[in-house]
Formats: sequence, C-alpha cells, structure tokens
Amino acid sequence: MGKPKRVVKAKRSGQIVGRISMTRRGYGFVQAPDGDFYVAARDTNGAMHGDSVALRADTKRGRQGRSGVVVRVLERANSIVVGRFERHGAIGVVIPADRRLQHDIFIAPAGLGEAKTGDIVVATITGYPSRTQSAQGIVSEIVGHEGDPGIAIEVIIREHGLRTEFPEDAVAQASGIVLDVARALSSEPERRDIRDRFTFTVDPVDARDFDDAISIEHMDGLTRLGVHIADVSHYVPWDSAIDEEARLRTTSVYLVDRVLPMLPEKLSNDICSLNPGDDRLSFTVDLYLDRDAVVQRYELYPSAMRSDRRFDYGQVQRMLDGVEPFPDERSEVALRDFARVSGRIGERRVARGGLDFETVEAKVRLAEDGTPLEVIIRERTQATNMIEEAMILANETVARHMRDAKVPMVYRIHEDPDPDALGHVGVVLKEFDYPIKDIHGASPATFQRIIAFAHTRPEKRLINSLLLRALERARYVDYLGGHFGLASEAYCHFTSPIRRYPDLIVHRLLRAQLTGTLERDPNTVGMAPELEWLAEHSSAMEREAAMAEDDSVKYKLCELMVGHVGEEFDATITGVATYGLFVQLDNTAEGLVHVDSMGKEVFRFDAQRFLLQGEGKGKTYRLGQTVRARIVSVTLSDTRIDFELVQGQ
Repeated sequence: MGKPKRVVKAKRSGQIVGRISMTRRGYGFVQAPDGDFYVAARDTNGAMHGDSVALRADTKRGRQGRSGVVVRVLERANSIVVGRFERHGAIGVVIPADRRLQHDIFIAPAGLGEAKTGDIVVATITGYPSRTQSAQGIVSEIVGHEGDPGIAIEVIIREHGLRTEFPEDAVAQASGIVLDVARALSSEPERRDIRDRFTFTVDPVDARDFDDAISIEHMDGLTRLGVHIADVSHYVPWDSAIDEEARLRTTSVYLVDRVLPMLPEKLSNDICSLNPGDDRLSFTVDLYLDRDAVVQRYELYPSAMRSDRRFDYGQVQRMLDGVEPFPDERSEVALRDFARVSGRIGERRVARGGLDFETVEAKVRLAEDGTPLEVIIRERTQATNMIEEAMILANETVARHMRDAKVPMVYRIHEDPDPDALGHVGVVLKEFDYPIKDIHGASPATFQRIIAFAHTRPEKRLINSLLLRALERARYVDYLGGHFGLASEAYCHFTSPIRRYPDLIVHRLLRAQLTGTLERDPNTVGMAPELEWLAEHSSAMEREAAMAEDDSVKYKLCELMVGHVGEEFDATITGVATYGLFVQLDNTAEGLVHVDSMGKEVFRFDAQRFLLQGEGKGKTYRLGQTVRARIVSVTLSDTRIDFELVQGQ
C-alpha cells in the first residue's frame, strides 16, 4: 500500500507552506506552522479545499488578520468529488456536495457514462482548476438519485473517502481465524491465565465490540486494578491482508446510522471482543494502587481472560444511585470499589492540572427506515468517568514504560494552546466577569479552574466549547512529547485496538519489548521504520473520521428539525459575526440568525468583545446570551438551519 503524501516545502524564500481550508463563501485560510493566513476568493489561484499550497504573505495586516495570495498548489488533496450531476446538452456538470469545493467539475461527452440529471455521482478529476480553465473529470460512480433514502449518508462516506467493503483476501483471512486460547496458553510462556478473576465490561448500551474489561481486588495492602484489553495483535500480524486494510482505515467510524469497523466483523464483534462468558485472549495492565490511588508498581503481560458480566453505562449509574439493584453481591462490591478507586484516580489527575471538560454528545435516534425520531443528549456521568479514568491510567502507564525502556513507540501528544485562540477566549471570560481573564501561557490547572467556575453557570456549555476550540488537536507521533490536556509527560493509546490502529501498533511494540525480541519480531522489524508516517496517517484519518461522524449527525439533526419549522425554542448565542448570530438549541442543533432578519435597526459588530450592538436602541447580543428563536427554514442540501429572533428579543 502507498504511504500518505507529505507536505512539500516551498523552494522560494519568503513563501509560506500549509494546507488551505476553504469556506462555503469562497475564501479560505492557510494553516501554517506559525498560524493561519486569510486568503480572499480571488487569490486562491485554483486551490481546492485541503490542498497544500505555497502562499505569499501580504505585508499589511488586514481586517481579517494576516492574509496572503496562493502562488501555486504544491499537492492536491482531492482526486474525486461527490456531487449532483446536471446534463447541459452534450456535456455534464458535477456540482460538489461539499460547498467548500468551490469548483464545479465539467464532464466531456466521453466521460458521462449513464449519469442523468439529478443523479448523485462520484467524479474523478482529470484536470484541476486554474485562473484560465475549469475543473474537468469523468463520472466514475453513480451513487444514487437525489432524494433516495440514505443517499445523504452515502455522500458523506464518499466525501471523506471512507472504506465500506473489506477486500476479498482480508475477508478470507478473517474467516480462517479460529479462537485458540488453550493453544496460546500452552505455546506462549509469557501469557498468564487469569480466567479465575471476576472481570466485567462497561460500555454504551448499543455497543457491539468490547475491547476493554476491568477487574479489582485487594491484596497485600494494595488495590490491584486490572485493565484487560483485547489482544488483537495475536490475530492480526504486520503486513497481513487484514493489517493492510486496517492500516488504510486506521479507525472505526461511528456514523449516525451505521458503523464502519476497522476490522472485519468476525474479529471486531466475535473473536477479539471480550464477550461475557467467553474465553478470550487479552493484554493486561495490572496497577497496584495505595489508598491514595498512587501506582506503587505495575505488571504488563499477555493474558487469557473470561468476562463475567457485561454492564452498560446507564445501568451502572442507576445501580450506584440506588435506582436499580445490583445483580449480585460480587458485582456490587466490584463496582463500588471501582467507583471509589477511579474517583480518587480522577481527583489526582485533576489536581496535577489534567482537564476535565463538561461536554455533551448528541445521539440522534432513528427509525428502522432511517427517519430521525429524537435527540438523546449523553452527558458524562460517574459511570463513564470510571472507565475513562482507568483507561487513561493504563495508557499512561504503558507510555511511561516504553519511554523508560527507550524503544521505538507511537505516543499521543497534545501541544500547548494557540496564543491567538487563547486571546479570543480571554475576551469572552472578561465579558462574563470571570475571575480569570488573561489565559495567555495558561497551564492546564488554569483551564481547570475556569471549567470549575463555569460548572453552575448558564454559559457552561459555551465556555467548555470555547476552551476546547482554543486547544490544539491531539495527534500521534513517533517521538516523546507532552500531553497538555492530561498534564502528562508521556501518553499513548493502548486500550482500543479493535477500533484504533495506533493501539495495535503499541501492542506489537510492547509485546516485543517485554520479550526482548524488538529487533527480530516480524511484527516489529518491518513496522518500526514506518512509525513516522503511520502516526501522521493515523492522525489524518482520525480527523477525517471525526468530521464524517459530525457531518452525519448534523444532517440527521437538520432532517429532524424540518418538522419543526415555525416553532420557537430557547437558544444560546454561540457565535457573533458581522452578518448575524449563530445560535444553538438544547439538542445541539445550530443555525444562523441573519442580521437582515433582526429588524430595521443597524447593528455594529464589535470584534474585540464578540457582540452585535444596535446603533439605535442600543440592543446588544453577545456570546452565551439566551434568546428566543424561531426556525424559519431548513435546507438539507447545505445542512443549514435559519432562525429569526422572536419579537421582543
């Protein structure tokens, strides 16, 4: 398989290299190492969304901040475009579904195939746009017709280049894999049999693959917290057919109506999944904790386990709250102990500066035909925190172990926040009269104090969201680096190898390190030299998957809100611009109140304080303010919701 392409460096001095992110309005921003540069629509020079470009920076700082002109495109990000086909005489035009791709694709007669007006198609680009010519291509796939059930999600899948089918050789290889616990125990001296331990899983109620389990006991004055992870590496060797496909996908993708797994279903939902009552191969991290939940020692080893109970988050929370009885005494003791110990682990993590954002997740419940029925808001609970804290500690323990061993490794790093983004947050904190207003150079502990202050305030969700946006995105690298959000010197992903490829990499490296075979293990000899690009590729695909997941939820939210046009809702102002207000409903649906719909009064945009202020009556709208808004229209093709303020607002 080919490696992901790298960003090419500009040869001419004074040019800036970065990826351009286009907007639906035609302008874009080039993301460069030293910050973002605004590019007007007339200055994009044929660049398309995601392209790597060379930029000539303007000497003057304009209204939009630093700006520049695209000199040339260094590397194209898009080889295909998904969109609506229109026939115009002998030729065709594909209008991209992603309006960030500003260039329509013109199709010559020879490339039309069987496409008809209104079809949703995939066009392969044969000629890229420039100042003198339009984009050209051929129709390579007809996805369906506009209005077909489920067509919107199919478009999202293709827009983000997600893989939906496993190659025949990967399927054949998976079908030949058999569960071999007894053989593994007899042939691998380092593998321990821990099937006598009481273990349990805690996952979302609709989970189908269980890649982590917990056990907890008291011994020798310490608490042994066992984190047991599915041993995917036992079944998926490096460069096998399954591995090559998993390497391309790098992650499972959880769309609103389906899951696109990283591994074939026989592995992800059966042989590797820690299903209750079934013997399974695992990789164990045993953490020996004192009364303050400080790790006194740890053990890492391959194991064989049997999950005794399968719980879901809601069930555990109800049991801990006394709303639902525990199934048996053993489960009650284990869950109460786990709650106590994980709570102390979390307290220690927060005390050292680890961030603990109060976020919500919107899950759209669908009917069997895909019609959206309602939005279920999932908030963090004690039950979800219990698993999260155990996984964080296990990941950190593995990372520190590999760091101290000084061996090749893939780490998860989270760099310090962008100073400009912090400045914007500081303005908002000042507007809300927070005791902490200047957060330039702030430590994670400062972020945590802001989150704690916002906890009981109505703008809590907004403040958490703004802080998250100010942070850099965590990513995978092949070198040691800190994790700002966790206030950790060494961190990795180890606990989800069924759905994340970097975890599978870490399992292989750890196994070889523990057995002293790093330089001769076939699973690591070929893989270790590739860690840099594997980390880069995994980070890129993680971002792509997250965008696809968000797009699918946003579409179904819009589809749900079609039935509520004309209705009024309480909404929170989440964004302010010259052209209006962005507002968000409690169910996370978001849209625009255009300034033209706000009456005859002229509003002035205060960019420093993020507010609109009327020049007549002096009416002011600011971030975090609650307003009453009415849905005016919903446009599914653009996943856009338009609001107007209810009279008197």
